[in-house]
Amino acid sequence: MSGPLRKYKEWDEEDMQQALKSIKEERKAIYSVAKEYNLPQSTLDDRYHERHSEKVGRPTKLTPEDEEALVKYSMYMATKGFPLTSGVMKALAKEVDALSSKERNQKPHFGGKMPGKRWLMGFRRRHPEISLRSPDSLDRARAAMSNAKIVGDHFLKVGELLEENNLQNRPHQIYNADETGMALDAKKSRVIVPTASKRAPSIRSGGRDHISVMSCVSAAGGVVPPMIVFNKALPSGKFSDGGPPGALYASSESGYINKELFEQWYFKIFLPHCHKERPILLVLDQHGSHLSLKVLMSAMEEKIVIYGLPPHTSHFTQPLDVTVFSVLKTKWATTLEALQAVDSRFQARKTTFPRIFASVQDQVFNADKIKAGFKKTGIFPFNEDAIDSVWTDMSTSEGPSAQEGSSGESGEQSSAERSNSETCPSCGHAPNPLIGTLVPEHLQDILRPVNSTTAKQTRRRKLSARVMTHEDIVEELRKKEEDERTKKAKAEERKKKAELTRLQKEAKAKQREDKKRKREMENGDEEKEKELGKEEEEKEEEEKEMDAQKEEEKEQSVECQRDGSKRRRVKKRDSCYDYDY
Repeated sequence: MSGPLRKYKEWDEEDMQQALKSIKEERKAIYSVAKEYNLPQSTLDDRYHERHSEKVGRPTKLTPEDEEALVKYSMYMATKGFPLTSGVMKALAKEVDALSSKERNQKPHFGGKMPGKRWLMGFRRRHPEISLRSPDSLDRARAAMSNAKIVGDHFLKVGELLEENNLQNRPHQIYNADETGMALDAKKSRVIVPTASKRAPSIRSGGRDHISVMSCVSAAGGVVPPMIVFNKALPSGKFSDGGPPGALYASSESGYINKELFEQWYFKIFLPHCHKERPILLVLDQHGSHLSLKVLMSAMEEKIVIYGLPPHTSHFTQPLDVTVFSVLKTKWATTLEALQAVDSRFQARKTTFPRIFASVQDQVFNADKIKAGFKKTGIFPFNEDAIDSVWTDMSTSEGPSAQEGSSGESGEQSSAERSNSETCPSCGHAPNPLIGTLVPEHLQDILRPVNSTTAKQTRRRKLSARVMTHEDIVEELRKKEEDERTKKAKAEERKKKAELTRLQKEAKAKQREDKKRKREMENGDEEKEKELGKEEEEKEEEEKEMDAQKEEEKEQSVECQRDGSKRRRVKKRDSCYDYDY
């Protein structure tokens, strides 16, 4: 049986440093200083005579230099939109260990095996500047637009608009409108099931119908009534009862807003409910449905400036997307779960959507949350530095470097970009531009930068942020609509010509068919006449034979009457009868 556990005296590092200072400067005895600061005498003695290591415990598998390189590399990859997973980090650690051990003529500390969970936990504890979290999915189009040049151009235009229209201190005249999709079958939270269960089936809270909501808010915290768009058709019955006050209801084939519905929203919702003071700044994304000539011409007359955000940047430039919609969808899902928990027969339908959405909107669309959205996006109060740097450094279209320029006006490649485009004449590989800033030279083949080669350019023009109510854009839209009308007229003309050609072909085909049928009928009549002639001839011959037979029988009967003999019928082999006198 083991003895009692030894109790160790607890002490603070600050007290230890003060004690060491007293010994060195005041030349006090170790025993008295240990008693004064309540420190273990043996520990103080070891620290004074430097008989210890700075870190307690076993040495790490990787050297501090290698660990620091891994940390910097992981942070670099995260800023470029390619954060490392736990598996990738462990695989890189294995490769780094193998390469570093080979250079030191040592065996790999991991023994050629993959590091485990405990190593990763220790690695994270030693480096609190990195953490493990669920990634936010981001498509490549959004990643390509997440760079300092796009954001800088955006804020330059917003600042000019606010200054030109004197809106720096008028939040009630600044609006943001955006559309978001709502699912009747909301995403489920994690549920409690028996431990032995391998699956957790859950009955849906609603159907698969899609509904979208066009929301609009002001920088002062005001809320404009929404437009609710159903897919296919509007629900039957009094579905709008209990819905958001003043809401407009419509339907489209997809369940999303289109140009015609956007025009309805602008004229029936936005114009009547926006502030009466002018000018008004309306911030939108540049979706095709928002490019309506009718709306833009009306906005210019009404002194409403419509500003289109840079494409694929709404996740960090649009106030509604940044603070409101994420909370809205979470609250929507929890509300459906709560309703289903109260009544297991509950099912969200198109007819009940307005009533449930009104309740959720009242809880989510509050002034503080709306104002926070405008503040985080830097629109109001205007702040060019409001957007998180993670959205300005992500684009992989630029070469990686320790410090990337944000202006992009010089047009010159960065040193990292130039070095990444050149190849080594001896080995044919591009040198690693991260060497010296993020990665040690001996790890250049493992910790590689993000590939800076851009995809093949398409002919489609890439748009930036723009004022959509500008005369040039209106003229462009007018010309576009004229071109569309011309194309439509030409298409109709081609359609008519094709229809006429088709009718002509059908008429010719019918004529050919009629001629063919006529020939067949003529040939058929001749054959019928021939057949009828043959039948008549055969009939005449039969009649002649019958007449001849009758004459013969008549003559025989006359002869029998003359000689008085009797005649009797005799059956022949061919089943006919003859008479024997």
